[in-house]
Amino acid sequence: MAASKSSQNGARSRGHGSVRAGRGGASSSRARKPVPGKAPTPLRATLIVPIVVMVVLVVAAWSYYPVARLQYREQRHKTSLQAELDALKDRNSGLREQVARLKTPEGVEEVARESLGMVKQGENLYVVLDGDETATVPATAPQNPRASTPEPASWQKVLDAVFGFEE
Repeated sequence: MAASKSSQNGARSRGHGSVRAGRGGASSSRARKPVPGKAPTPLRATLIVPIVVMVVLVVAAWSYYPVARLQYREQRHKTSLQAELDALKDRNSGLREQVARLKTPEGVEEVARESLGMVKQGENLYVVLDGDETATVPATAPQNPRASTPEPASWQKVLDAVFGFEE
């Protein structure tokens, strides 16, 4: 029995699966052939994973875009309406102050002198004109509240183009 064990051990030590330097073991520099039924090569796996990730990202972006577009449009519309409301509130407060001032005798006199060119009895009004200029009475024209809205930032212009927002 001892002889058979030694012959078996000898056969094992000289077999193809031994781990010896220079005989194709773990320290060998030769590439091994892929074994059927094993995992794919690393090159193939490195190509498949990014492609699958990109496809998933494109499908997610494609399905989320209409929702994001609607949300962006509504947010920008809300922002522009808020700016318009603030401008109208400022204008209303200015008009309230003007009405309060016009309810006083001094306010009426000021408007009559500036806008209408009226003078009190016994006063003289002198208007000095240069050669080509003509006298004009400054009129208070109603302001457009949308004209005072600030210009959007450059990144908002890009998002407006992406999501198709028009004011």
